[in-house]
Amino acid sequence: MVRFVALFALAAAGFLICQTIAYLGLPQGLLRGASAGAVVTGDEAASSFMIEWARIIAWNLPVLILVFVAPNVLRLASGIPLGYLPAITMTAYMGIITGTNSFTMAAEVGKIAPSLEWLANPGFYEIAAFVLAAAATYEIARWQVVTAGGKESIVRFPAMSRGPYVSWSTSSSSAK
Repeated sequence: MVRFVALFALAAAGFLICQTIAYLGLPQGLLRGASAGAVVTGDEAASSFMIEWARIIAWNLPVLILVFVAPNVLRLASGIPLGYLPAITMTAYMGIITGTNSFTMAAEVGKIAPSLEWLANPGFYEIAAFVLAAAATYEIARWQVVTAGGKESIVRFPAMSRGPYVSWSTSSSSAK
């Protein structure tokens, strides 16, 4: 829970900073239609709620697994899981999209002023779910980047202890 709250707070701060900068200094619609999601999913709503919901799941589930969860098998030299980086950058990117009103199907005319109102937006809940997935899968790391003598290498973690009451051994002598 602490990892999620800390990562979410950092992501929310990045979102608000980028939203403010984009609102004040970037042209309206700068990124409209430029994201991979916009290209893949198109610029028209589906014919029914269920089809639209299925499209959203079909796009977001692979993104969740490939961008936020799978990278956590590697930790950087600082000990930070690789999946934390897209959690921060995606929220910053969303800040730029909202600050410039670059949505594929923009609901408002003109730029959207920075506010905490976006914390109640479904898109931000989507990003919060990605952040939660990244934080919740912290322990799946199997490799870490290690710097020694100015050279970086990737080392495999030794077998992880599962706690004093859980035995992964099949032999009866190790049971407690």
